Amino acid sequence: MEEKLCLNCGQPVGSGRKDKKYCSDACKTDYNNNKDERATPEMSLAAYMKRVQQILVKNRQILDQCLGDRNTMSMDKQDLDGRGFTFKYFTSRTRTKNSGELYCFCFELGYKEMEDERIIIVRREREIVF
Repeated sequence: MEEKLCLNCGQPVGSGRKDKKYCSDACKTDYNNNKDERATPEMSLAAYMKRVQQILVKNRQILDQCLGDRNTMSMDKQDLDGRGFTFKYFTSRTRTKNSGELYCFCFELGYKEMEDERIIIVRREREIVF
């Protein structure tokens, strides 16, 4: 019998239902969150830029909702993913001065992925660079 592979990551789906399509809930969520991107034929540059901007704004809104009034917090990566956050889109990356840790930013809100599948979210002052 041929082993079924996850539609999202290509890894074996493992045991379970005969019609199982994904290796994990996170892969199922990621696949469905990015379904529109895969199905869309090549788009114009203007449409592409508009779509990327929409993703960046949505990512920023999700980070802002998670932070609330705080300047920093920690949460499970799967929870952020489940809210529709798209990790491959961000506006900048910055290393901290002291420890050199890498943070990805969506405008003034940033996040760092930890080894234990947790995410640290931070808020920095808004700045405009010309």
